[in-house]
Amino acid sequence: MPRKENVLLALIFIAAAVITGCLSAGRSLAYSGSSSALERLFKELKPGVVHVEVLGVTRLKNGALMPEEDIGTGFFINKNGDILTNFHVIGNAGKIYISFLKYKNLRASIVGTDPTSDIAVIHINPAGKTIEPLPLGNSDGLVVGQKVIAIGNPYNLYQTVTTGIVSGLKRSLFFPSARFYGNIIQTDAAINPGNSGGPLVDYEGKVIGINTAKLAGNAQNIGFAIPINLAERNIPELIKYGRVIRPWLGIEAIKITDNLSALLGIKYVKRGLLIEKVFPNSPADRAGLTAGNRLIAMKNINYIIGGDIITRINNRKVYSFSRLEEIISAFSPGQVIVLKIHRGKTIKYVKVRLASMPSL
Repeated sequence: MPRKENVLLALIFIAAAVITGCLSAGRSLAYSGSSSALERLFKELKPGVVHVEVLGVTRLKNGALMPEEDIGTGFFINKNGDILTNFHVIGNAGKIYISFLKYKNLRASIVGTDPTSDIAVIHINPAGKTIEPLPLGNSDGLVVGQKVIAIGNPYNLYQTVTTGIVSGLKRSLFFPSARFYGNIIQTDAAINPGNSGGPLVDYEGKVIGINTAKLAGNAQNIGFAIPINLAERNIPELIKYGRVIRPWLGIEAIKITDNLSALLGIKYVKRGLLIEKVFPNSPADRAGLTAGNRLIAMKNINYIIGGDIITRINNRKVYSFSRLEEIISAFSPGQVIVLKIHRGKTIKYVKVRLASMPSL
């Protein structure tokens, strides 16, 4: 009996060792597989990602000009040598140099820029060069928690890869020139200076966003990317016209609130958009919209009152200028919109045919 018990115990120990070994091997295999998948993706994507160096000048407060150097990232969108990046990377460029694979410091030219969506297309001569454009995915199908990869050149560290997830969707983000209304991607993949303009990629190897910003201050792992679908719609116009042709109303206006309407003596409207200026020959001017005609100062702020107050566009409420821009952006130049305006006690419905926004 003791001999049988010893044999049984030995078999139990052997079985336990085998199971433990299999579990360990499984964990190792899974990790190895994940690692090799990431390595494979980076190997496939690397040829299409470029380092962007920008040389320009900045004007100091005393009027003197000082040389300025900036870095960023971009990626090929076709074999013609066109590269997609952020506008804020190349916006003040005097000279642009591109490096990728074995090619160093190639001169690039600007094809088109769109400050409003913070994207730009630049170009290098493709002759004799190996160019591998990155495949574009579908950012409309993203889900929170989805794994993503960011490739870029943070702090000039060439071809850096960071991984993370989609942390949030439909975020709003505002730059001095760019406006994103509830459509920006949030990610915890590390985004740092130099990553701007680089691709945010899903695990199928497709670009689903353009890395553009990190939340300022002490925030950690909060980065943002422009959805690739948003950028892709604008690329053809950038290449063909050098800019994105956007609808234009042609007004300057301020937000009216309950408190402000009381302070300004506006009796019949509590919320809306007070027109302070109508640009000559603009769609608003041709439609007969009225600008303010009386200047008053209140708490060190100048207000121009007496103009029309817009409260709705195509029956959608307008409560701020950003809301007006958001609604109008869904239309094309030439389309007609209907404004609900208040002119004193009178309510009017005015048809306005939108035009193309003038070039800067």
